[in-house]
Amino acid sequence: MKHQEKYVYNAEKIFTSWYSSLCFFAFRLIQEEEAAKDIVQDVFVRMMEKKMSFESELHLKNFMYLSIKNNCLNYLRRQSAEKNYLDNLQEEDFMEDTECRMVETELFEMLQKALDKLPRECRKVFELCYFQEMDNETAAQTLGVSVETVKAQKRRGKQILREKLKDFYPLIALLFGLC
Repeated sequence: MKHQEKYVYNAEKIFTSWYSSLCFFAFRLIQEEEAAKDIVQDVFVRMMEKKMSFESELHLKNFMYLSIKNNCLNYLRRQSAEKNYLDNLQEEDFMEDTECRMVETELFEMLQKALDKLPRECRKVFELCYFQEMDNETAAQTLGVSVETVKAQKRRGKQILREKLKDFYPLIALLFGLC
């Protein structure tokens, strides 16, 4: 039998790179931001304490998704004991929903990486208008620029994202309200 080398990962780099996306994934499953962050942190801590090794980055990512999904399900079960929350939640629906949330999370990660590459002023306008849901006038006042500048930066940002995200842009725009 052939010995297969293990994938060597840098825990700090993985945490920095994946933390926000995995928190988004957990949040989409349980709808509680602080609990989602705790779950993701717990999975990272356990993985590092056990000094786990993986065959590839894909195996590591699959482990993270599965662990977070299971911890979210356990969290919801614990909550149901207090609130009878899970009585209305079908486990099959949760499992199907998990797959959708994984796809959303991958798309969110793609969007985050593309947004990080936008010019600074364009990125600021995008964050205010699309993530903080400010209207053009409020964003203009916040940034100390004209409304026309805000509109131009939004158009510019959408164009850059369309180019960078190519085939995924329509889906990302629909999911994250960039229409």
